[in-house]
Amino acid sequence: MHVYQKNGQWIAGEYPAILAVGDSWFWYPGNNILQALIRNNSLSANYSNIQGVGNNGAPLQDYVGAGKYAVDVERNLIPDVRKYYNVFMISGAGNDAIDYKLALKTDCTGITDPKACLDPAGIDNFLRKIATAMGGLIHEIRWAYKDAVKQVRPIFIHGYDYPVPDGRGFSILNAQVTGPWLLPALDAAKVKKDDAFRLAVIRELIDRLNGLFKTFDDWRNDVVYIDTRGVLSSGADYKSDWANEMHPTSSGFDKIVAQRWIPILKQWGIAN
Repeated sequence: MHVYQKNGQWIAGEYPAILAVGDSWFWYPGNNILQALIRNNSLSANYSNIQGVGNNGAPLQDYVGAGKYAVDVERNLIPDVRKYYNVFMISGAGNDAIDYKLALKTDCTGITDPKACLDPAGIDNFLRKIATAMGGLIHEIRWAYKDAVKQVRPIFIHGYDYPVPDGRGFSILNAQVTGPWLLPALDAAKVKKDDAFRLAVIRELIDRLNGLFKTFDDWRNDVVYIDTRGVLSSGADYKSDWANEMHPTSSGFDKIVAQRWIPILKQWGIAN
């Protein structure tokens, strides 16, 4: 079982059947969706090798057009490589949200409705660009196989669960490497300093993002949206599920895969 990264040498006889394009939920060191998938005993052995494309911190727009990783996507879709892939997975938009400062209004002073903290024009522009990038990436995958013998090649898109904006970033040996991502944006927008209120603001953003992903769900055309909301805790014990503001713990990813991914993958013959 392997998750191959860029320029990784495929082991003979263990070629990847899955191409996974995405951000840190596919790449976060040690804890990520792909590692959780190959750890899960239900994943079929035929799909236990995965080729990853992307990187931590990459916005969804990096995989299409003139994006930083678009060449890597294209390289994996040339005939001699794409012949191995039967399944595709896409992870993205979390970093885009950070770039858009969570689509918050410039000044949320006095706002008591969490939904009202989102800037209507900002959230619309953010979601439009995410939709364009996601649609473009799906198109690139489908176009690559347009002349191939017809067979089911599902594309799985996942959403995000509800993170807690507590100011924790990614650290190594107690030294912070990157982040935090949510708390600074909330502070900059002068969102009321109430934990429950701020969590509600983040939940609204996550719901809007998942709502967009849901529009791509089309099983008849082999595009599948996986809703991961509500799996992880946002209560008093949330740190057992969340390693920091943006990334689950190893056990948190395991829960997401076991509860939301595996039941759907079973329906496609990818898990037992």
